[in-house]
Amino acid sequence: MNRYEVEFSPRALSSLREATHYILQDSGTGRASDWLTRIMRSTDTLKTHPRAFRIVGAYEGEDVHARVVMRHVLYYLVDDDVRVVTVIDVVHAAHGTARDRFEPPGVRERESGKRQMVSV
Repeated sequence: MNRYEVEFSPRALSSLREATHYILQDSGTGRASDWLTRIMRSTDTLKTHPRAFRIVGAYEGEDVHARVVMRHVLYYLVDDDVRVVTVIDVVHAAHGTARDRFEPPGVRERESGKRQMVSV
């Protein structure tokens, strides 16, 4: 199977550092380390199945995919020509304004409506 390389944009790296620092301050070294390890392991799926996760919008003319890991969303682009997945940001699911950079209005509303219908 042809694998893709996974890269992190400067914005994604900054977001990872900020989130890790926050978790470290709030919950300690073990929790921060576990969180970061789980985030990094979640990219293994992107190496083999980069299109497995839904498209939520567009960024600079490219489809943006979203991979949810715990309470965070990894936003990423897929370049089939060079077989690279670029994680463009990592955003806490509760940070709506940050998510708005990648998800046009209405995406989360439609998703939450689907979940409500399923859970009833």
